[in-house]
Amino acid sequence: MRIFRAFGSASAMLTVTSRPSLCRAIVSRCRRRVIASNAIRVSSSVLIAFAASGAAAQMPMPNGAVDSAPQTMRPMEAMPPTSHSAANKPCSLDRPLSPKTGTCLEKAAKEKPGLSLHINQFLSFSTTSGPRGQTRVTGPGSYMLMYERDLSPTNTFRIDLMGSAEQLTVGRIGTPQLLQTENLDAMHAHDTIMALELRDTIKIGASGGKELTFLFAPRGGAAIGPVPYMHRPSAEGNPDAPLGHNLQDGFHDVSTVFGIGFRTGRTFVEGTRFSGKSVSWLFPLHKPDSFGVRLTQGITEEAEIGASYADVLTPDDNGGPSEHERFASAWLATKHKIHRNTLKSSLIWGQLRTSGHPSQNSFLAEAVLLLQSDNIFGRVELLQSTPGQLSLTQTNGPEQLRWVGALTLGYERSVLKRGGMSLLAGSSITKDFVPRSFEGDYGRRPGGAKLFLRLKFDSASGMGAGM
Repeated sequence: MRIFRAFGSASAMLTVTSRPSLCRAIVSRCRRRVIASNAIRVSSSVLIAFAASGAAAQMPMPNGAVDSAPQTMRPMEAMPPTSHSAANKPCSLDRPLSPKTGTCLEKAAKEKPGLSLHINQFLSFSTTSGPRGQTRVTGPGSYMLMYERDLSPTNTFRIDLMGSAEQLTVGRIGTPQLLQTENLDAMHAHDTIMALELRDTIKIGASGGKELTFLFAPRGGAAIGPVPYMHRPSAEGNPDAPLGHNLQDGFHDVSTVFGIGFRTGRTFVEGTRFSGKSVSWLFPLHKPDSFGVRLTQGITEEAEIGASYADVLTPDDNGGPSEHERFASAWLATKHKIHRNTLKSSLIWGQLRTSGHPSQNSFLAEAVLLLQSDNIFGRVELLQSTPGQLSLTQTNGPEQLRWVGALTLGYERSVLKRGGMSLLAGSSITKDFVPRSFEGDYGRRPGGAKLFLRLKFDSASGMGAGM
């Protein structure tokens, strides 16, 4: 039968080739069928891709993060990592898809290490008014260097190095800012190395939706308060440190930190043990004697709340016995799109309690409106301070907590942008509020102003993205 079929097919072909017009008709029909078939395949592929992208757009932001920009600093993360996870890459023949985990199987050696750099550096002319007024040019700022590598599809290792040049660009006197308590009306210079943190994150479960993170840092951040102001999205462009920095987010450079964190969905809970002793150059290692716990909960894609509690054993600067200081804080962070612009905001409360002393409270509200080439930022603060903390000489009253405050408004504009580097110019003005008993040292209308340039660099935004 096969022989006869073959013979019949050959005969048909001979018959067709013997009639040129019929041959051309058959070829034309075949071409139309091929073109139609290819069009159907292309249309199907486009529809599938469009449906997949629409489904992806409806998926909620993982982990409840308020902001996925590189400058956002998450709890137990000095900065959000640039993902190099195999789960986010398309699978191929040499990287097959695992039916159990849904991730691409490949050896760790095939993963390209991720190295990124973030810089936020100011050159600021600052002036403050009143008897304690100062005028100086300083360079506050910070940098973050991060290295990340996938050890396996479910295990990621990361190193964060955070520091500043302020020992050279700010110096011992500090950047002028009334009502700051550390350098007395000036923000102190941060150390050249503020943090060296090592993290190992393990994905748990078949879907990888849960994560367990282990942290060790000879010097790094404890699980206390919200994202520190130098990395907080809502503080973008503001060169001033909050007056309540020590009560809210001031534990970003403590010694000998051990931590563990667990993330499931939009919920992240973490705990750290660390030393409350003063940090000395470069990486001191002390016995952990303090602890902090923190809970961060994403409400929606645009809002996140958090709370923390810490017991810190603080040494007495005068050589006396150490005492326990207890810190509590809570915050709300939001991000909203307004047409082509973005509004980021934070509400923060911080409290310090010490045995035998009344509780000391601080409140902060800040926001930044990111326009196409312009940023408008503002901050309102209200906190309690004692005359002794400000070394006041004329208080006309007992040593007790008094309410002080500050209102800051600022503006900056992008003047140069090349890849991941931006140069911005801006200014800000601050109105301070003090009780009448403080006016002898601060005057009746204390305040300050700044003119500044800001250099912002993000290797993941274009320039140097291949690092």
